[in-house]
Amino acid sequence: MGKWIFLVFLVWAVWQDLRSRTVGQGFLAAAGSLGAAVSLLSGRSVLGLLSSAAVGIFLLITDGGIGEGDGWFFIVTGFFLEPTENFMLFLSGLIFCSVYSLAYMAASFIGGVCVRQKRLPFLPFLLPVGLWLALS
Repeated sequence: MGKWIFLVFLVWAVWQDLRSRTVGQGFLAAAGSLGAAVSLLSGRSVLGLLSSAAVGIFLLITDGGIGEGDGWFFIVTGFFLEPTENFMLFLSGLIFCSVYSLAYMAASFIGGVCVRQKRLPFLPFLLPVGLWLALS
């Protein structure tokens, strides 16, 4: 059941990210509470939840190019997923985003358009692997 809740959470978060380039804090708090409760009731330990959330924690403390909201997003996904699954979700999102960005840059150079200040929402690139994780 947790994977289905994760899938609904992911799709809703992707929709919010595409629409407004942000995911609501209240939504993240509610989803995180639900994810933690479902995981703890299914027998996962608190240490297991924290290790799964490590990807998001790392993103928050490094303050890198991915936004703070994405760090909180990966903390919440860590409550739903195992540590390796959450890391795979993050890494696959980086790969899909990188491939898209390179293709987008190449097309813009050919077309003579400057895309230097263009910002992409990150969460939509998580959808293919998120679907695979939820449905496998």
